[in-house]
Amino acid sequence: MPSITGFGRAARLLVGVALGLILTESGHAADEIHWTITGQTSVTFHWRGSADTIRFGLSPAYDLAVQAQTPLPYPFSSPGPFWEARLTGLDEDALYHYSIDNGPDHTFRTPPPRGTSDFVVYALGDVGSSIAYSTVAGVQTLVAQGSPDFVLALGDLTYGNSHGQPAVDRHFNDVMTWSQDAAYMPAWGNHEWDSPATDDLRNYKGRFDLPNAQTSPGSPAVSCCGEDWYWFDYGNARFISYPEPWSEALADWFARASAIMAAAQADPALHYIVTFGHRPAYTSGNYSPGNLTLRGHLDSLGARHSKYVLNLTGHDHNYQRSHPQFGVVHVTAGIGGSGLSPFRDNPAWLAARAIHRGALRLRFTNAGIEGSAMCGPAGSGDNLSCTVGSVIDAFVIASPVLDAQGPEEPSTGPMPSGVSLSARVVPNPSGRNGTLLFETRQPGPARVELFDATGRCVQVLLDSPAVQAGRHSVDIVRSGGDTARPGVYFYRVRVGDASVSGRLLIVE
Repeated sequence: MPSITGFGRAARLLVGVALGLILTESGHAADEIHWTITGQTSVTFHWRGSADTIRFGLSPAYDLAVQAQTPLPYPFSSPGPFWEARLTGLDEDALYHYSIDNGPDHTFRTPPPRGTSDFVVYALGDVGSSIAYSTVAGVQTLVAQGSPDFVLALGDLTYGNSHGQPAVDRHFNDVMTWSQDAAYMPAWGNHEWDSPATDDLRNYKGRFDLPNAQTSPGSPAVSCCGEDWYWFDYGNARFISYPEPWSEALADWFARASAIMAAAQADPALHYIVTFGHRPAYTSGNYSPGNLTLRGHLDSLGARHSKYVLNLTGHDHNYQRSHPQFGVVHVTAGIGGSGLSPFRDNPAWLAARAIHRGALRLRFTNAGIEGSAMCGPAGSGDNLSCTVGSVIDAFVIASPVLDAQGPEEPSTGPMPSGVSLSARVVPNPSGRNGTLLFETRQPGPARVELFDATGRCVQVLLDSPAVQAGRHSVDIVRSGGDTARPGVYFYRVRVGDASVSGRLLIVE
C-alpha cells in the first residue's frame, strides 16, 4: 500500500484532481467532514478535498478563516488530499457557523461553562459503512435526529480491514449526517489495528485531534504518533477513554486514570465521571467474560470515586446494561450498524439487554444521567421488533453529588423535566437507621434493592406489585446480617420500566 505522506500540498491536490475528487456526493470538493472538541474554546476540523481553508464565524457572514495543515500521520484510505484545521481562541458556549469550499452552512458549538448541565451525548460502537452494512445509514440518521452535542464512537469504526479502504472513506461520509454539527469523539477498537496488512491506526489518528492525548506502552508500531487514549471535560462531566489492551497499556492507563479521576472527584464543578472504550469489562455476549484485567481496574476506580458512575463499551455486537458494579453502570452499545451477535449466559449483574441496531442516548442533567437505548432500523439478527426511534431500554443514574450533598429532607418542588423516577437516601451517610425516598410519575410494580460494593444484592427493601404515583419512603434498618457492616452500598429503585440507582455510605 503506497504512502503519500511525503507529498507536498500541490502534489496531493493534483492527485486529487486527477482522480476526480473535486466534486463529491455533496456537490462540493470537501467531504468526510467532522470535528473534535479540544478544549473549552477550541475545536479541530478534518476533511478531504481540494480546499485547504475553513471559513467560520458567529453568523453565516463567516468573518474568520483558518488555513488547514497536513495531518500527521497521513490517512491512506485514498489519495485525499486530507486536511486538519485547528480553531482556537473561540468564545465559550458559542454557536459558530462554518463552510468549507463554499459548501452548505453548518454549525458547531463550543463546550458550555464547566459545571453546567443539560446536554445530550450519543454513544455507539461497531459501526462500519454503508458499503458493507445496509443499516449503517439508518443508524446515523437516528443519531442525527437526536441532535447530540457530541458522539462517543466506541471503536471498530469502519471495518476497513475487512471490507477494503473504500469502506473507510464511506464511513466518514455516512456519519456526515451528524458529524458536521456534533463533535465526533472516538475510541479505538481492534479492527483499527489488529490487521496491519489491510488497515492500521494511522488511517484514524490522522483524522482526529484528541484533547489531553496520551501514549500507551506496548502500542504497536503501526499505530504511530501517540493518541492511544485521552480525556476531556464537558459541562459537569469528565470523560476518560481507555486504550486497547496492548502489553502494559491497561496497567499504565489505570495509574494515570486514577490521578485524573481523583482530580475530578475533588472538583466541585464536576458531578460525573464517565469512561469509554472498545473492550467490555462486563459482558454476557460472545466475548466471554469480558476483559478481566480491565474489570479489576474499573471496579477499583469505582470503589474509590463516587462520581465515577458510567462506563461505555462496544466490541460485543448487541446492547447490554449492568446493575451498578462498585457504583459503575456498564453499558455495551455495539449496535452502530454492523452485524449483530448473540448472548452467552444470564449473569446476576445483568439489568437489561437486546439484540438490535440503534444508539444509546444520554442526557446529562443536574439530577442525574438519563439513558435511553434507541431503536434503529431492523436487520438480520434482531431478537426484538421495535419502531425506529422508540426506546428499547431506559434508566437513570442519580447524581452522586446531589445524593451526598443535598438537603436532609425530600424536596417538595416538582421533579425535573423529563425525569419519571427519582430517589435519594437521607441521611447519607447513614448510621443505624436511614430512609430511602423515591418519587414516581407513573404507578406500577415497584422493587427497591440494596447492593454491596461487589454488586451482590444484600437486601430487598420493597417488592410491591403496585405503587401509586407520588412520593414514597422505605426504611433502611441495620438490624444485623449483610447490612450490619459499615461501608459503601448501592441502591436501585425500579417502578415499571423506569430505574434509578445511587450510592449509600453506612457508618458506625
